[in-house]
Amino acid sequence: MSRTLNIISTITLVILALAIVTGLTWANTHYASQQPGEKDFFVPWLAAGTLLQFGNSPYSAPAAQRAQVIYYGRLATPEEDPLRLSVPFPLELFYFPFALISNYALARGLWMTCLEIALVALAYFSLKLTGWKPSRTLMPVFLVFSIVWIYALLPLSGGSAVIFSSLAIVALLTAIRDGRDEMAGALLVVPFLQMDISIFLVIFILWWAVYHHRGRLVAGFLMALTILLAVSFFVLPNWFFPYVAGVLSHFHFLPSLSPLRIFASWWPVVGPRFGWLLTGVLLVILFIESRNVRHKDFRHFLWTSSITLAITPLIGFPVIPQSYTLLFFPLILFLSILAERWSRPGRWGVAAFVLIAILFGFWGITAGLFLVGSYAALSQVLALLFPFLLVVGLYWMRWWAVRPPRTWSDSLP
Repeated sequence: MSRTLNIISTITLVILALAIVTGLTWANTHYASQQPGEKDFFVPWLAAGTLLQFGNSPYSAPAAQRAQVIYYGRLATPEEDPLRLSVPFPLELFYFPFALISNYALARGLWMTCLEIALVALAYFSLKLTGWKPSRTLMPVFLVFSIVWIYALLPLSGGSAVIFSSLAIVALLTAIRDGRDEMAGALLVVPFLQMDISIFLVIFILWWAVYHHRGRLVAGFLMALTILLAVSFFVLPNWFFPYVAGVLSHFHFLPSLSPLRIFASWWPVVGPRFGWLLTGVLLVILFIESRNVRHKDFRHFLWTSSITLAITPLIGFPVIPQSYTLLFFPLILFLSILAERWSRPGRWGVAAFVLIAILFGFWGITAGLFLVGSYAALSQVLALLFPFLLVVGLYWMRWWAVRPPRTWSDSLP
C-alpha cells in the first residue's frame, strides 16, 4: 500500500512539475514575443542557427550581418552595435539545442524557463551551503525574492547566461565542501569562461586548491576545459581570434560602467585618482584575505570567496548590473550570519527585514530615478551601491563568519 502511495505521489509531482514548466514557458514565450529587444540571448542563438543552417561561422561577418538585418531591419551604422558574437565557443555550444527552434519567441521562452529554474536552484543550494533555515512563513518570501529582486530580474528579462554561472559557483563551492573536487573543478570552467565578474574568484579557488594540495580540483578543471576546447576546435577550428574581436566590439558598444569612469563623471579632476586608489586598496585587500585563508576551515574559505565576488565589481573592470546575480550567494551568506546571530528559531528576525529592505529599496530607487529620467544616475547607482553595501556588510560580519556559529541565545548579554 505504501509503495502504491509513493508511486502515485511521484506521478502527481511529475505532472505538477510539467504543468508548471509548461505554464512558465507559455508565459515566457508571450513575454518574448512582446519584448523582443534583448541581445544577450538573441545574438548567440542566431549565431548558432547561422552555423547550423548555412555553415557560416557564428563569428563571421555574414552571421553579424544577418543579426543586424533581423534586429535593426537593416545593416548597422558605424555608431550602432554590430551584434558580433562575444560568447566563447565552448559556451556557445550550449545554445545549439535552442538554435534548433526556428521560432525566436519560443526558443527564448524555453531559455527563460531554464533561467527561472536555475534561479530557484540557486536559492535552494545557497541556503544549503550557508546553513540558513528561514522560517516557513519567510521561505515563500525568500523564493519570490530570488526571482524578482532587481539583480535577478534584469538578467532574466534580458536572457543573460550569467544566472547559470551563478548556479555553477554555488554548486562548485558545495562540491568543495563535500570533498568532490573533480566535480568542483569541472564546474569551475563555467565562471572561467565568463570572467567579467568572476575572474578573481577563479584565480583564488585555483590558488587555494594548489596551496592545499587539492590536485583533483585542478585536474578536474583542466580536464573539463581541455575537453570543451577540443570539441570547440574540432567543430570550429578558427573560432578563437574572431571571438576576441567580438569581445572587443562588445565592450566598445556595451554601455558598461566602472568605478573609475563613474568617479571621473562626478569629479573630473580627482575622480580618476580616487578610482585608481580604490583599485589599489581593493587589490591589496584581496591579496591579504587570500593569504589569511591558508589552513583555515571551510567557513573561512566561504567568506573569502564571498568577499572576493563582492569586491570584484569595484576594482575597475567594466561591469553591467545584469552580472550582479553572481552576488546572490554572498548576500545569502551575509543574511545567514545575521540570522545566526540575531534571530530566534522559527522567527523572521533581522535577516528577513534586511531581505525585504533590499527588495523594495532597490526597486524603489530604480523606479524613482527612472520616473525622473535620470538614466545615467540609475546605471551608476545600480553598478556601485549594492556591491559597496555588500562589502561593508560582509566585513561587519567577518568576526562571526570565520568562527563557529553560536545560537541566538548566546548573543544575549
